[in-house]
Amino acid sequence: MTDTPGEPEPGTDVDLQETPVDGSLTLARFPPELLVLLAEALGNPLVLLVSKAHLSKAFREAAGNAQATLTRADLDTWSGTVDDAVVAAVVSKSILLFTLSLRGCDQITNAALVAVASRYPLLTTLNLAHCHNITNAAVVAVAWGCPQLTTLELDGCDKITDAAVVAVASRCKRLTTLDLSGCDKITDAAVVMAVASECKQLTTLDLMYCRITDAAVVAVASGCPLLTTLKLGFCRKITDEAVVAVASGCKLLTKLSLCGCINITDAAVVTLTSGRPLLTMMTWSACLAAVAPP
Repeated sequence: MTDTPGEPEPGTDVDLQETPVDGSLTLARFPPELLVLLAEALGNPLVLLVSKAHLSKAFREAAGNAQATLTRADLDTWSGTVDDAVVAAVVSKSILLFTLSLRGCDQITNAALVAVASRYPLLTTLNLAHCHNITNAAVVAVAWGCPQLTTLELDGCDKITDAAVVAVASRCKRLTTLDLSGCDKITDAAVVMAVASECKQLTTLDLMYCRITDAAVVAVASGCPLLTTLKLGFCRKITDEAVVAVASGCKLLTKLSLCGCINITDAAVVTLTSGRPLLTMMTWSACLAAVAPP
């Protein structure tokens, strides 16, 4: 006769290990309104809800409802598929957006940014890194439509020129972070006449690979006294003059990148680091050193 499982005898060890439960399946039975609140509490509601939309009608409704109350949208999660139509769909339903990331969404064009600019005058953070199809027209539209921007990331947007930077600097007076890394058409003209003269609140500026000279760095050092991070890597035309200007003007600097700046000498670096307790990280020469001053 086959024994049938029964209650364990007193004193018998019992295996309490249970099969893991997928919490998403449990949540799928919740009403859409509650799912939206839970997703917002976890940080990125649109991504969380869309990723679970296949589980239930409630999740699908919640994903749609979330768009109406979004304050942050990180569309870079789907960078390979986001195009102008996707951006237009988000813009049509989201009215409270303050932060938008389109990083790596290289299918979008100027049309997407014109839509964003016309919809979100209170936008404070915009990441357009590696959106290779956008041009000056898109950035100018953003500058005019989103004057409250504090963070603008344009690294790798290699079609933009000085005109785009001038527009941003003249309109977005609250900028604290500006990333122009890899924008190799940016020259001294934009940095001297616009960034250094208009962007007085900047704390982070990335000019890596821009076509600038000492004149741009000298202007930034005197015009942007709140800088804590300055990246000048692979700006191969800058020399010791730029370093001396940074040493005298950027008193709050904690991070400086001079990586690949082949015309800067050891003597200039020593001058810069001497008596600079705030400068905690510096890269220079061929990126062979990352030093913290004693």
